[in-house]
Amino acid sequence: MLENVLAFSGLGLMIGGVLYGLISIYRYFIKKNITPFPIILGGSIFLVGVWLTFILGILENNKQEAASDSGQGNIVSITEEIEEAEKDESVAENEESDDGGRSLAPTIEEFMREVKVKDPVSNYKDYMASYELKTNRGYSIYNQKFDEVTIDGKNIVIVYNNNSIIEVETEKDIDQVKDERVEKIQEELTTTISGTTDMGTDAISLEEGFAVVESTYNGSGNFAVVLQDAQGNMLDLLANEIGSYTGKSFVWIKETGDYYLNINGNQGNWDIKIMQYRPLEIENLPGNLEGNGDDVIFFELNQGSYQITLTHNGDSNFAVTVNAADLLVNEIGNYEGSQRHSFENSSTYVFVVKADGDWTITVKE
Repeated sequence: MLENVLAFSGLGLMIGGVLYGLISIYRYFIKKNITPFPIILGGSIFLVGVWLTFILGILENNKQEAASDSGQGNIVSITEEIEEAEKDESVAENEESDDGGRSLAPTIEEFMREVKVKDPVSNYKDYMASYELKTNRGYSIYNQKFDEVTIDGKNIVIVYNNNSIIEVETEKDIDQVKDERVEKIQEELTTTISGTTDMGTDAISLEEGFAVVESTYNGSGNFAVVLQDAQGNMLDLLANEIGSYTGKSFVWIKETGDYYLNINGNQGNWDIKIMQYRPLEIENLPGNLEGNGDDVIFFELNQGSYQITLTHNGDSNFAVTVNAADLLVNEIGNYEGSQRHSFENSSTYVFVVKADGDWTITVKE
């Protein structure tokens, strides 16, 4: 508003001063009115108009500078907003991935890329550590470990040993994977032989450790199974019965290599399984065991001295050993008795029973 008043006033005064000055000059030179005051007054009016115009120019310049400063402030503000937005975007990107390109939140796709079958088990361990992931459940069976991990709300089962990853499963739960793996392992550690006549087998590859031999015979004549080493030396008589037979025997395999079976059983069908694995279901003693005929029982027991009471209701030999080494009883026919036996370590042990009738074993402190 002030600028407009000054503009009109200055312009009017300049125009008025010029006109008044021209009239005064006319009167001074043409009319010979020699009084100089009018000319001076016209010039003064003109100068006042010029001065007002000068003031207006100063005000306008200040206004432009103020506007320029405001514009610079807006530019700075906009620049700061852009920088802040870029910073927020950078933070968001950093939240999605770290310096190595790995997502800060684990995903199934990333896990499957970095943890693959046959890869070193360290890949799995490192991935778990990098995200501080924990397993939901886990098993350790036959030197293989089973872990269940949840990522993106979905369970993943990882099977591995000390060296490498064996299986990565996303469609089955850990119990199903475990059962399938156990069945497969047991099949791989089992040798099955069947026949209807006497047989000297081809070489059977056995690992160092133990073997449980389960024999079934459906016939009327003698059934006998003998284990031999690669040189043909007899190592153990695994079965020796007349007529139908079902039973288990236990034998230590001192070294990995080829072994043979000599089987007498030409008056019936027979099946033999050689198993080199520990059963998953193991008896927990002290407690009571009972069974019939030849058998092998795995059990767990703490270190200490225990009273072992044994009974047998049968006609033939009744013998019981611990780990096929320490003899507890060896009698013919019916038997009932007890003795103390010391177990040096808290561990898994085996009762090996030879019997033709019902038997019981009771273990107590």
